Amino acid sequence: MEPKFQSSFIPKKPIGNGSEIRSAPIYTGNIFSTVATALFIVTILGAGGIFAYEQYLNSQIDAVNKQILDAKNAFKPESIQSLLDIDSRISSTQQLLQKHVAVSELFGLIQDLTVKKVKFNNFSFSNTNNALNISMDVEAQSYNALAEQSDIFAKDTFLKNPQFFGFDLAENGNIKAKFTATVDPTLISYQKKIQKDTSAQ
Repeated sequence: MEPKFQSSFIPKKPIGNGSEIRSAPIYTGNIFSTVATALFIVTILGAGGIFAYEQYLNSQIDAVNKQILDAKNAFKPESIQSLLDIDSRISSTQQLLQKHVAVSELFGLIQDLTVKKVKFNNFSFSNTNNALNISMDVEAQSYNALAEQSDIFAKDTFLKNPQFFGFDLAENGNIKAKFTATVDPTLISYQKKIQKDTSAQ
């Protein structure tokens, strides 16, 4: 009998140990779910950071409030009220001092500027719009003496707009007239006088 040869070399059964060959699974995850997960994690971390910062700010505010309260308690209300009263009295005194006038300074100026042959009578003054206006009766032995007196007053810096008017002849032959002028406020300022006296000492 002739031997039988297999006409095909292709095996009819799979080669191997008989177990099925399994391919490794391929991951097909969605990129949107990955981004959403990352955003969720970032959101949670941000919320935690904001909460921690808020707690820090609250602790700082509490500390500052405590410092303010301690500083407030360090001052006695009686002492504060006493200081306020003293400040009010000082302010009132300064206002009175600024408004007070020293007419004696004006008298001294007129005395220094008056020539020997001229005399003044019936002195009066009025304070209008913070300007001191003065008026006096004048009696001079001659027109020359009156002219000399007018020149002296015109050159003085404290007497503004000095004027002689209403000339008349007195019974004794002297010349009578009226005099008016506006006085520089710095001359009659009582505050300036005190400062000058203090500096002189």
